[in-house]
Amino acid sequence: MSRALLSHVLHRPPHFAYTCLRSGVGARGGVLASGIHPLRRLNCSAVEAVPGPTEEAPAPQARKKRVVSGVQPTGSVHLGNYLGAIKNWVALQDSYETFFFIVDLHAITLPYEAPLLSKATRSTAAIYLACGVDSSKASIFVQSHVRAHVELMWLLSSSTPIGWLNRMIQFKEKSRKAGDENVGVALLTYPVLMASDILLYQSDLVPVGEDQTQHLELTREIAERVNNLYGGRKWKKLGGRGGLLFKGLVLCP
Repeated sequence: MSRALLSHVLHRPPHFAYTCLRSGVGARGGVLASGIHPLRRLNCSAVEAVPGPTEEAPAPQARKKRVVSGVQPTGSVHLGNYLGAIKNWVALQDSYETFFFIVDLHAITLPYEAPLLSKATRSTAAIYLACGVDSSKASIFVQSHVRAHVELMWLLSSSTPIGWLNRMIQFKEKSRKAGDENVGVALLTYPVLMASDILLYQSDLVPVGEDQTQHLELTREIAERVNNLYGGRKWKKLGGRGGLLFKGLVLCP
């Protein structure tokens, strides 16, 4: 793999501008129409926007379902990453509209060294390409390069009860291992950033590991809460929570 190809992928403008605009997100990552409007129709499997009595149902648009996923920049890929995520991405990219990113913002929730993280981010992008992710079919980008991830995360945080975050098992385990003095607030709000990653692109499918079950369920709860608070009406609930989300390829519809 040439360095020129990798540089092209990392530095070109994201080619998902049209999709971002349809989702209410600026091509450079900014949220359009500042305020709560972009949050009114958060797409998660537990909620669905139902036209009101005075509204006309939107004309159906033929489009591929959208897949969003990513891994943290470790700089190397282990068998679990490949079998659990990247191998499936390669299979999905022909049939879905795919967004695969390097989740560097999640990586800084625990102590890190900036030069190593920068190097690992580039290496992870190279791994995506080497494993068969095609940049002409999938949008490949670095999470921190799209500032709307953090902007939406802040808006979602303002509506997320602290008790919901305190019950997250991964936070309890990691904070216990690292010690309170070594744990930042970002580790607590990690699941809200994950919810932002999913909801920002109005994802239809989210391939994740089973260790993320609780975080996906939290994403549903956040979407329900925001829609109820700011959507003007309660949305119809669809689907259930729990193990039914995870069968074969792990997808959150």
